[in-house]
Amino acid sequence: MSHGTTSWLQPEEHPLLYIRQVLVQAPGTTNQHIIDVKYSGTKTGPLTTVSQGAIISVLDAGGDVYAYNNVNGTQALVVTRGGASGRKFITTVSDNHETNNLLDLPRFG
Repeated sequence: MSHGTTSWLQPEEHPLLYIRQVLVQAPGTTNQHIIDVKYSGTKTGPLTTVSQGAIISVLDAGGDVYAYNNVNGTQALVVTRGGASGRKFITTVSDNHETNNLLDLPRFG
């Protein structure tokens, strides 16, 4: 179930997105628990809520998405991965290893 207000984003409308907050389902301990995100077109712009699926669609269409933490200024490229069930999810990767940049973002909901 998604709480997002927008279900689809076009990469050409948002050539660079910054995810700045996440909504996770319990227990919220892995990137696979992310269900919605709040993003902006700049590091400080107004936030829009969308489903994880909308971000996956942007990434699959070649869009650029970053996790950006306003508290500490860290930024990481967001990519898609396939889970054990085959369901895609979003994550950040550094040196070919999944990182917790998304889970370190502020939570909403």
